[in-house]
Amino acid sequence: MKFNFFGFGKADTMAEKIFPFQSDGAGAVTTAASAAAANEKNLEVLRYSSGADSTLGLLFINDSSGREFLAYTLEDEFREEKVSAETRIPEGTYDVKLRTTGGFHSRYAAKFGDWHKGMLHVQDVPGFEYILIHTGNTDENTMGCLLVADTSQQNITQDGFIGASVNAYKRIYSSLAQWLVDGNKLTISYIDYDNPRN
Repeated sequence: MKFNFFGFGKADTMAEKIFPFQSDGAGAVTTAASAAAANEKNLEVLRYSSGADSTLGLLFINDSSGREFLAYTLEDEFREEKVSAETRIPEGTYDVKLRTTGGFHSRYAAKFGDWHKGMLHVQDVPGFEYILIHTGNTDENTMGCLLVADTSQQNITQDGFIGASVNAYKRIYSSLAQWLVDGNKLTISYIDYDNPRN
């Protein structure tokens, strides 16, 4: 299938990458969401804009009921060679677990009380440690982590900025954390649609 999103690069298989599907053999097409196991959910980060200091994206949840938009995202910029605390993580799919130690966990536990069950921690990222999903507004608030928010401003002619981050975090965190507490599987897929190598 050929797919070209607003005229940007990757025209061959991006549709399948963003909206995976499979045939049941009888000609019916099902989405990956409908094929997902009942105890699995996948977060998807569609990276759509690379700026000098930031990457903007869209966060979706993909589960057995389908795909739903959750929030805007901001990360550090793409780099061929990693610079500590200044580089976004590689494209790929990673497990997410709760991290109940460390400075972020302590600060969020103090700020949010019993509602906070641990930091959403992206696992086993090659060359990176302690990649978390948390609040913030600019690349100064992330060191490879994923920031979430309810608003986003472009990062083409100015530094990237996302707003109402705490509101977005509070809206999406509770159900994701409870999903993990209940023993279910959560993954996150980072999809590079921003073509940062151009």
